[in-house]
Parts: sequence; C-alpha cells; structure tokens
Amino acid sequence: MKTDSLLIKIQFLTILPTIFFLSIYNKDASILTTFLLIALLLILGLNVKNYWNKKPIINYPTLLLLLLSYFLFAFNLLGSSKTPITYNVFNKQNPIASMQLNKTENIDEVCYYFGINKNVRFYLEYQNHNKWTKFYSHKENFPFSFQWSCNEINTTKIEKVQLIVTKGQMMLSELRFRKDGRDVNFTSNKSKIYDEREIEVKTDYYNGMFFDEIYHGRTAYEIMRDIPVYENTHPYLGKILIIPGIKLFGMTPFGWRFTNVIFGALFIVVAYFLGLQLFKKQIYGFIASFLITYSFMHLTEARMALIDTFGVLFVFSSYLFLYYFIIKQKLRWLLLSGLFFGLASAVKWSAVFAALGFMLIALYLLISKYPMKKKFSGYRLILYGLLSYGFLALTVYTLTFYDIYLKTGSFQSIIEYQVNMYNYHSNITSSHPYSSEWWSWPFDVKPMCATREITNGQFSSVTIFGNPAIFWLGVVSILYLVYVLIRKRTMEASFILLAFIGLYLPYMFIGRYMFIYHYYYAVPFLILAIVYGIKDFLSYYPKYSILVWIYLSLVAGLFLAFYPVISGYEVAKSYVDNYLIWFPGWWL
Repeated sequence: MKTDSLLIKIQFLTILPTIFFLSIYNKDASILTTFLLIALLLILGLNVKNYWNKKPIINYPTLLLLLLSYFLFAFNLLGSSKTPITYNVFNKQNPIASMQLNKTENIDEVCYYFGINKNVRFYLEYQNHNKWTKFYSHKENFPFSFQWSCNEINTTKIEKVQLIVTKGQMMLSELRFRKDGRDVNFTSNKSKIYDEREIEVKTDYYNGMFFDEIYHGRTAYEIMRDIPVYENTHPYLGKILIIPGIKLFGMTPFGWRFTNVIFGALFIVVAYFLGLQLFKKQIYGFIASFLITYSFMHLTEARMALIDTFGVLFVFSSYLFLYYFIIKQKLRWLLLSGLFFGLASAVKWSAVFAALGFMLIALYLLISKYPMKKKFSGYRLILYGLLSYGFLALTVYTLTFYDIYLKTGSFQSIIEYQVNMYNYHSNITSSHPYSSEWWSWPFDVKPMCATREITNGQFSSVTIFGNPAIFWLGVVSILYLVYVLIRKRTMEASFILLAFIGLYLPYMFIGRYMFIYHYYYAVPFLILAIVYGIKDFLSYYPKYSILVWIYLSLVAGLFLAFYPVISGYEVAKSYVDNYLIWFPGWWL
C-alpha cells in the first residue's frame, strides 16, 4: 500500500500541471484533447477509489499522463502547417520577374519567402517615365531559408517592378509589396510568386525556420528532393529522421519539427524503463520520466528541427541496453547497446563521448569483480565490447551514409565526408556571443536564446537552458554519487556517475566555442542522479517524504512559469522582465 500511495501522488502531480497548462496556455484545446484528459481523470479517479478500498491500483495511466502532458506542451503552437509551397527558381539563366501593379501605389515594405537560396544577390527596380530606378537590393550574408523576410523601403507612385538576379540561385515562393500593413496587388509573368495570397506574412518562429533549423531542416529537404546538400558538418542520419514529418505534413514548420516531437516522447518512455531497471520500483521510473518531461531543455530541443534529440535518445537507449546486459548477461543486449551507439554517432559526433562512459563502466566491472558469467569475464568482456561498440557500431554508422554511396557509387566519397566534418570542427577558431564555458552549464549561467521577438510590449522567445530546480539539485546529486561510489560502490551509482562523466567531462578539453545545449547529452544522467538521491532520501527519512513532493511540484511549477520563454508562447514583456530574468546573464 505504501507503493500505491506513492504512485497515486505521482499521478496527481502529473495531471495537475496539465490542467493548469490547459487553463493558462491552451485555451483552445481540441475535442480530442479534452476527451483524453477526461478519460485519464476518470482512470485517476478509479485509482483513488481502489486505493481507498485497499484494492490494487492501475499503474500504466501514469506514463500515459506524462506522455499526454508532453504532447500538449510540445504540439501547442509548434508551427504553422500553412506556408508557401509553390515556387519559381531564379538564376543567371532565369534572372527576371516582372510585376505590374493594379494601380499606381506607394510602397513602404517588401517581403519575400525564400525556399533554398545559394549565394544569391538580386535587386528590385521600378519604372518611372521609361526610366528604371533601383529601390531595393538583397545580398546574402546568411543562408536564411524557408522563412519570411520583410524590409522597409520608401517608394512613391510605382506601377511596374522588376526583380533581377545578379548572382547565385534562389527558390522564391512568394513576393509581397505592402503599404501600411496591407498587400498591394499585382500581376506577374511568374505566377507562382503571388499565388498563395491567403497566407499571411509573419516572420516569427511559428511560420518559418529559425536558429539551426536553417541547416538541418533545410538539408533534410535537400536530401529528400535529391538536391546537393547545404549542411555537411554532421553525419547524415539526423537529417534523414526529419524527413518523415516533411513527407506527412509538407515543407512547413509543423512538418519539419514533427519527428523531433515524437522522438522526444520516446525519450520519456526510455527514461521510465531505465529508471525502473536501476531502482527496481515503478515510482522511480515515473519520477525519472517526470523530470525529463519538465526539464526545459528537452522540450525546447524537441520542438525544433534539430538533430540533438535523436542523438540523445539513441545514447540513452544504448545505456539502457548496456544495463540490461549487465544484469541479464545476455549478448543480445550488448549488441543492441552497440547498435544504438552506432545510430547515435551517425546523428552527431557528440555521441562518441559515450564511449568513455562505456570504457569506465567496463573498468568498474573488472576492478570491482562484479559477478559476470564466465563467457563475459576478464578479457572476454573487452572483446565483446569491441565487437559491440567497435565493429557493430562502426558498421551501423557507415550504413547510414547509404545515400551518399547511392549517389556517387564510391566509398571514397563517404571517407571524404568524414574528413570534411573533422576539418570543419577542428578548425573553428571564431567566437560567438552566446557561447559558454563547460563548467557553467550545470548552473544555468548563460542560456542560449535561439530566437527572440518583441512587438508592442509582447515578448516571444525560444531559449535553451535547464530547469533550475533540476540543474542545481543535479550538481548536489552528482557529488552525492561520488560519495556513494567511494563509500559503497553500488552498481547503480557507479553506472549513472560514469555515464555522466563520459558525456560531460570531455568538453573540458575542447578548445572551440561551445553552448549550453552541448550539455543535453549528459542531462538524462543528471536526472537519474537526482532520482538516486530521492530513493536514498525516502529510505533514510520516510517521514519527510513530503519534501520530495514539494520538490517535484516546484519542478513542474517552474516549467509552467517559464513555458513562454522555452516555447515561443507570446506573453507580456513585463512578465519576463519582472519574474523570469533571475540573473543579469539571462538573456531570454
């Protein structure tokens, strides 16, 4: 009954933030969302009744509640499903578009929606008394793709306009001339640049690419359309995994962000199973999933067309199967661990740091004389490790580059791709205003603002950082694991701590600039360290269990409070200034 009491409490803690969220941030909830929430409330009510009558409670609704909550948080204003999709291609062979305005107009703004542009330069000119006058020039200095760009101009009495490309190439989906916020109608010899008039011009995150989406989301589209790729500084797999969402929902913000959201949900499930295996009780698996769900960084990363969520999930899954191998001692679990390590490395090289954790854990097993079966003892453990994390992982990694091989028919092209990636990352010497030192990440010293807009006193931003209640207690929890490792050397504490060290400490030796999102790979093990501390606290001080529920409530409360600045939800700027900016370095 004690366990049932804990599960009932965690179910309450899961559903209450969801109800608050719906009342504050999602007032236009769909009928399906409302139905699901009512159904889960009924199940929760049944569990309370069973608990009151001393009958077994149903456990699975807790994970369902967490997943439903996550989907509500993640899909809320995720991105538009209506953006320009038709386009004209302009280059030196097709450089000119002519526009005839319906009547003589003054224009104060020109807006356009690019698809893919490649080193493009173009200008606009208008005709007046048979004389052409240039009034706007575009020179690409950054590869803005799949987003609106608006620029102020000041022209009078315009009837006819020409767009002329002088360099490079661009996919132009829409061109708009505006006066006082309204569109100025025209006809053109290129019909596709003004054929989706029902689509509003909006330059926010909801309606176009932002931050590193212009690399990964764009490259996913290029791979899908068999266009030479723009971004080749990371392996292929992460971009390939973005493609299913684009195929389902089109080349729209919702489409290119969709699969990240789904993988973010799988992340929560994996956290539950690893927590369950480590701590042997469902309540701790649920707490691990709870902390992942409300951890800020996980939600923000999973709502963008980036590749880190894929990599972190694969690394986490690799460690899950490694732990299965240790406790079950069957080769298939070690091979699965190696397979997922290969997949993680094929998303981003940051995952390779997990190999250090694998080696440290193997060393721990050997030194501590952990009871391994004979076929996995001593040097045999090293050999099987090489088979799994060497041969199998490398094979999986190589196979993810099949697209390059199919296009070139040459294995040498895959090798050259690896060399190019290495040269790019090893030669970065510039600085960045958002960069931060590795030691500062656990303390949330410098959040990473991915996009920020302030309009008429309303504030919208998407900022990458951690829930302070998780990051700050996580530091204490890691230190506690060090103590446990020295005094007790438990398998669970050693596994969590060594995995964390492998994914975090290598950044001490990297000279290039880095950002707080590099900490993302280590955060799941920071959370498991907290869960380990909670487990010990409840075993030593059961009378003070209320403190655990207060802590979890604080985690969820901070998530709800900071939701606008980790999701892009628009709020009053005064709210952000007065309540969310806790330190001068927090440029949210």
